[in-house]
Amino acid sequence: MRTPTVGRDPELCTTRALLVGAAAGRTTTAFVTGEIGVGKSTLLDAVTGQARALGFAVATARATRLESDLRGGVAGQLADGLRADPVESLGDLHKAVRRALARGPLLLVVDDVHLADSWSLRCLAYLLRRICDEPLAVLLSAATGHSPAGEVALPELTGGHTTTIELDGLDVDAVAELLDDRRIARACHEVTGGNPYLLRALRAELKPDADIATLGSSDIGQILRVRLRPYEGATELVRATAVLGPDATVDRVATMAGVEPRRALRIIDALVRLHVFRDDYPIAFVHPFLRNSVLADLPVATRAADHARAAKLLADAGAPDARVAEHLREARAIPLPWAVDVLRRAARQATHDGRLDAAQDYLERALEERLTSDERLAVQLELVHVTYIVDQAEGMAKLRDALAHADDARSAAGQAVSMLLRLCSAPEARLALSIGLQLVSRLSSQEHDESWELRTMSYLAGVGNNVGLALRASMFTDELESEVPNSPRLRQVHSALMSLGHALRGDSAEKAVQYAAEALDGDRVDVFTQPFVFTVSTCFMADAPDLSDRFRRMIGSEAEPHDYHLRKGTVVSLAHGMDYLAKGDLVRAKTFLKWQLRLFDELHAVDVCPMAILCAARLAEVLVDLGRFDEARDLLARHGFAGELPEMFQHNVTLFARGKLKLATGDAAGALEDVSECGRRLTASKIDSPAILPWRALAVRAQLALGMREEAARLALEDLERAKRWGTPRAMGTALISVGLTSDDEPAVRALRKAVEYLTESAARLLHAEALFELGARLRRRGQPERAIPHLRRAVELSARCESKPLIGLAADELRACEPATARGTVHGLTRQETRVAGMAAQGLTNRQIAEALFLTRRTVELHLSGAYRKLGITGRADLAAALHRGD
Repeated sequence: MRTPTVGRDPELCTTRALLVGAAAGRTTTAFVTGEIGVGKSTLLDAVTGQARALGFAVATARATRLESDLRGGVAGQLADGLRADPVESLGDLHKAVRRALARGPLLLVVDDVHLADSWSLRCLAYLLRRICDEPLAVLLSAATGHSPAGEVALPELTGGHTTTIELDGLDVDAVAELLDDRRIARACHEVTGGNPYLLRALRAELKPDADIATLGSSDIGQILRVRLRPYEGATELVRATAVLGPDATVDRVATMAGVEPRRALRIIDALVRLHVFRDDYPIAFVHPFLRNSVLADLPVATRAADHARAAKLLADAGAPDARVAEHLREARAIPLPWAVDVLRRAARQATHDGRLDAAQDYLERALEERLTSDERLAVQLELVHVTYIVDQAEGMAKLRDALAHADDARSAAGQAVSMLLRLCSAPEARLALSIGLQLVSRLSSQEHDESWELRTMSYLAGVGNNVGLALRASMFTDELESEVPNSPRLRQVHSALMSLGHALRGDSAEKAVQYAAEALDGDRVDVFTQPFVFTVSTCFMADAPDLSDRFRRMIGSEAEPHDYHLRKGTVVSLAHGMDYLAKGDLVRAKTFLKWQLRLFDELHAVDVCPMAILCAARLAEVLVDLGRFDEARDLLARHGFAGELPEMFQHNVTLFARGKLKLATGDAAGALEDVSECGRRLTASKIDSPAILPWRALAVRAQLALGMREEAARLALEDLERAKRWGTPRAMGTALISVGLTSDDEPAVRALRKAVEYLTESAARLLHAEALFELGARLRRRGQPERAIPHLRRAVELSARCESKPLIGLAADELRACEPATARGTVHGLTRQETRVAGMAAQGLTNRQIAEALFLTRRTVELHLSGAYRKLGITGRADLAAALHRGD
């Protein structure tokens, strides 16, 4: 440790100036104030050294609490320093000082004057009012907030003619110099405020790799406890505040301390003046080290009991589980059966927030309670999950231990199923499979339902992740589908699995919908919120509106989601977003998906949670359809989805969306690479269905853009074959558009007409608009503009309702290309924009449709039409077509 006056140069300059003034014959008085331990005594010692160096005689006294009632204690110390007789009357000290001044300049120092006895204070007051213009300097110190022990107020000592020096804590640089260690200076400053006394106590507690923020000194705690004894109730209030920590409020602190609230307020006021508490709310210590020291002064059992009381107090007040759990984990060895549920909920939230160490602590604390075998296994599996996220090897070891001690395999299977619904990331899928396989082997033939459910959930966890796990999981598909469980609830799950199987194979939309309806006909089953099931279900249910509504009603319950990345309402909001996207309601889809992605983003879950990945991918797809290409590109890049992607099922949607973006922005080669990789992954996972992702249709467009017409035609026919097998209007329409784009002349028109017919029956408005556009464009290029116009007009109308700016623009361009020759010229004296607007109006488009197609306001369209009417010599829209043809 360096010199104790480090960081006090400004104060020493002030005191030196006062001494110089006193030496010149001007009586000076200085008052040094500051909180306990800030260095007042050290500064006074340094000033006495300055005074002696300047030729001053020095007399010092130090008041103490033990001598506060000793008459003349401080005055006697000063008289001894002046080598004078004992002070018997008020004038004795005055006479002694006069005699000393006759010999030269004099410095009188009284440390902790607030503790001085009344008689000494009166002697000092008598002295200071009778000496002026003498070489006398008087230096007094007092702790902030402490009242004098006697009846003389401190300002009365000097009559107000004094220099006040307020000592604050040392700054970070001074702390570094004092501790001779710059690495820890800032952390030490934060917990002590730079108080030198606290810094020295903290230094004594430091150990290698210690967490400075948690260190405390029992010696400091004891000193504070003793110093607060004169303030009745203060010790109890300080202890309650230390235990409650950030949960300290006046009512809670008063209850914990057993102090009446109004009296507690008076004590808190005194503690604020003493610089023990901050002058703020909620109640807190000025220095965290003080709080830690109060806690360090408490016996272990007392501290645990206090935290148990605090936990119960908070729980009864409806405080957040996380706050209650913080006290519960400090209440070791105190039986609290009610605490288990709180600790489990808090662990879930902590895992959700990425505070995995806290989650482990909460669960380990829960295991200290007396639990049933089922409850213990449930908590152990939750602990396995959290541990596995931190350290996979340790997590697997805990899993083996938990299962080895499970008494009832059937009960263990039920607990494992609940846990499997919580596991979502790719590494967690491996844990899921391990749990499933280990427990299934322990179940007997009489426990068929439990075995089937456990195998089903393990299958779903595996099939939704990388291709290797998906292939392993797919080996169980036929077995799981052929076995029908006995439980009504599990029969619902079996129907969901059957529906899923038909959707993945793409063999029958009718059967997929039939089984899905059976699964949704009953009480809520959690399987629909499992990420893989949810992703597939939202793909194929979009073509069955009634089923889609029932699906959202089932998953929209108020039950707490199993996946710790989700909140209540997240899954149903995602389902709404997917449904709106499938219907072409892009703005609503964007609203739902963007809001949920923001929540996922706040939790840093977008790159690991399958639901979050799905949300981001679908939002990117929406943004592309809206024409917001830069926003879609930024979204994918921001979340790390612009490069190579892990083989998680939901990343197939990311590849599809990314390919769609690249194709829309002119990168056909990049688009083909992404959608081909999407197709490869799906095929490798034994998923070959147009119900999941129409990747072939996107690949066809990319191949056509690259001049690969033969390859595109073959792929289009493959897509059509699968669409016929699946049998929905959306799938047929999508495939027929591809066939139309890769065919010539009349076959192309027939395919596109058929696509329009199919999609007219579908809820897929944007896809319908695309089919109309392609049909109109093909007819126009074949020299049949009059047959093209109705289709293009309808395409503009539908794409405008979807607010798809790219498609609006394309359809509007084709419409303009269908305009009569005179409408495209300027023979009528019309401007180019007036010609466009008039030509589209003549074809029957409304002002709103024209405005959306040309990206104008309706008012601008009206002005252009008014100009055209005037130049053409007509009165309104009804005469527009004939007027434009007059120049032919």
